[in-house]
Amino acid sequence: MAGHPGAYMGWWGFIGSPKQKNVTTYTISPYVGSPLKGSSERAIFNVWRRTKAQALYVIIPGIIVWNVWAQARDYNEYLYTKAGREELERVNV
Repeated sequence: MAGHPGAYMGWWGFIGSPKQKNVTTYTISPYVGSPLKGSSERAIFNVWRRTKAQALYVIIPGIIVWNVWAQARDYNEYLYTKAGREELERVNV
């Protein structure tokens, strides 16, 4: 114990103080708990459920962007034809 200066009181947390009261600790055997049991099956169904819930938020804007891009691509190809150059010349004059 720490009766005089320089005496060893113990390691951190065990420095000679009285034990705490009313502290309950619980443990589980490592052989009983299997933390990954069924996780792959749950992961597959959880990914499917979350994907299904978010599908419209991705598909609808994707369709809109695809259509805008396709129209712009087609119009750009039209401008490189003879009729497209004539129309562009007529509009810019």
